[in-house]
Amino acid sequence: MGSQQSTNIAPPPNPTTDERIANETVGKSIPNNEPTPVSKRKKKIPPNLQGFALVEYKCRKKKRAYDICSNTKHKSFVAGREYKNEDGDEQSCEDLFDSYKECILKGMMKDREKRGLKPPTEESALGVFAEYADEE
Repeated sequence: MGSQQSTNIAPPPNPTTDERIANETVGKSIPNNEPTPVSKRKKKIPPNLQGFALVEYKCRKKKRAYDICSNTKHKSFVAGREYKNEDGDEQSCEDLFDSYKECILKGMMKDREKRGLKPPTEESALGVFAEYADEE
């Protein structure tokens, strides 16, 4: 009997849905013969969300970016290291927090207007934000 050599060749990895969509759309043409741009699908907002839950949903990506930054910075601090960016400077998460905070406050202001509520008092966080937004 002849000896058979077994080769351990792994099957090719399964492409993700996004990779599959990108591969299917690359090179296809639209009527004016320009290549079809590969774009990400925009998720629809769940219809059952309203009020603050809707605001949180819309700001979730900014919150996630801030959470990753602050968690990484905290882990570095606990390990006795500084959290640095590519240039070697200490990394700050303040800009991510400010972006997230602005998203939440804008969403809350829009929700108040949509529900027909009176403007927030000057002493409240929304009142301070409204004054700040009016100045810009």
